[in-house]
Amino acid sequence: MDSSVEIFTKLCKAEALLWQSQEKSLHDAVDWLQAYAVDNGLVADIGQDEVQRIIGSAFAAVRDDLGGWRP
Repeated sequence: MDSSVEIFTKLCKAEALLWQSQEKSLHDAVDWLQAYAVDNGLVADIGQDEVQRIIGSAFAAVRDDLGGWRP
C-alpha cells in the first residue's frame, strides 16, 4: 500500500498533466493540491516546504520552457 506522501506525489503528477493539457488552470490545480495536503495532514506530517517541493517538482517535470532543467 502506498504511503500518504506517495499518493500525494502521484496526485501532483496527475494534476500537472491536467495543467499541461490545459484541462485545468495552474491556480486551480495548485489550490486543490494544497487543500488536499492540509486536509489529509501532510502539512503537519512533512511540513509546508516539503509539500511545496513535491508540487513544484511535479509541475516542473511537465514544463517545456526550463531549458532541460529538471528537479
